[in-house]
Amino acid sequence: MKGTHRKTLLGTSVVALCVTIAIGTAVGCSPAPTPVAATGGDTAVEQDAEDGGRKTMEEWGELYPLQYGSYAVTDIKSDGQYHSHYDLKQKMLAPAERFLRDDGQYHTRLLSDGEVGYNDEGNITISGMWYDSKNKHWVVNEDVFGDLSGTRERMGCYSCKSSTFNDIYERDGAEIFGEKLTDEFVDEVNGQVWDCGTCHDGDPGTTSPDAQLPLWSQLSRDAFDSFDAKERVCGQCHNSLDYRSHITDQETMDSFNPYKYGVDIDSLHKAVVEDGVYSIDEDTGILLTCFDHPDLEFNQGSAMRELGVTCVDCHMATTADAESGKEFTSHNASGSPLENPAAIEYCLTCHKSQGINSADEMVKMVRDLQADTTDKLEALQVKMDQAYELIKAANQNGGVDETTLQQARDDYSIAYSYHYAVCGDVGDEPLGTKVVHNPTAAADYIAKTDQLLDGVIAALS
Repeated sequence: MKGTHRKTLLGTSVVALCVTIAIGTAVGCSPAPTPVAATGGDTAVEQDAEDGGRKTMEEWGELYPLQYGSYAVTDIKSDGQYHSHYDLKQKMLAPAERFLRDDGQYHTRLLSDGEVGYNDEGNITISGMWYDSKNKHWVVNEDVFGDLSGTRERMGCYSCKSSTFNDIYERDGAEIFGEKLTDEFVDEVNGQVWDCGTCHDGDPGTTSPDAQLPLWSQLSRDAFDSFDAKERVCGQCHNSLDYRSHITDQETMDSFNPYKYGVDIDSLHKAVVEDGVYSIDEDTGILLTCFDHPDLEFNQGSAMRELGVTCVDCHMATTADAESGKEFTSHNASGSPLENPAAIEYCLTCHKSQGINSADEMVKMVRDLQADTTDKLEALQVKMDQAYELIKAANQNGGVDETTLQQARDDYSIAYSYHYAVCGDVGDEPLGTKVVHNPTAAADYIAKTDQLLDGVIAALS
């Protein structure tokens, strides 16, 4: 795990209740791009004029049952928590708290009564909620929780989780990014989290996916067109930009330009420092950035990206319905391609040229790479902890001239950004999970981190 650091926050990272979509691609060269998939429904439809022309996910699900069925895949782990994307209104109302993670960033977790149990129907219960496995959502008695104003997320958390936020932002302005959830906001979003409008402009059966959310689209500025549409659609959420908690009005939002120097970590680090989107570690004076899931940026320059393989190609592979044989695009975007036979087959169209001829061999290759990278990142963490303690001692006890100390802080700061970017926000997964997005960049950032930390340790030992 990354080291535990106490921080004086200039602005905390806003990370939503929901688990973020795992995007990226597996290592290799590109076969023909995945075509726009068949709908899985009978006919294309026009959106209703009611409710501003917006259908609910359930209504779209009736029209496109195959896509909706894969979208609504449930992932309940041994702790009883619902770990998939598709949290409905009930989870927005659940009691939660902010906490400091081991990597020094803030996150949100549901308040648990400490017990994971089962009700009379055999459904999982936790924190006063029970999971309706038939309808695939948590059921919450809102009266149990009372006033949640002290624990709720900010509205800006849903700026990359619901297209309904777009309408609220257009009406109420950029100020809402920093305001806490209200009952009115929850009712207006109405459980439409990762809805079709997040990725499709209009009928999902006739429109190709692309970025639809204003936060990243505005912050990306002139770089928007440099990304492929099937990168943008995932990258509008899976990016390095930790700007939501710093937006106070439209003028502030318009002043930010995170890609002005480029999309490599050095360029991103320089931009966020200029924009003031960072925190200062209390004990050392180290400037820390939050590159929580820079999947979009990290993938740039990769072999797959250069050959035209996108996030959608691997994480939303075209598959066939077991019963009808009808082809459709899998919408279980948070699932691992290694657990999707259709995705593995797509990968093998290129990786067979490397002598990898089966799904088992493909999985082993990726897992070995991830394990090796995890070992390297854990070894680097030992050096990071050592360097941190040396900077802390020099900062608090003196004995080192300020020029040397500041250089050590600066070197640690960029090393922290490199390390953070390679690790990503992986939750309970191994630290090296995301190396498959760009093994070359991962190796480069790991080597740079190692060199910088060696320099800090040598200067302050």
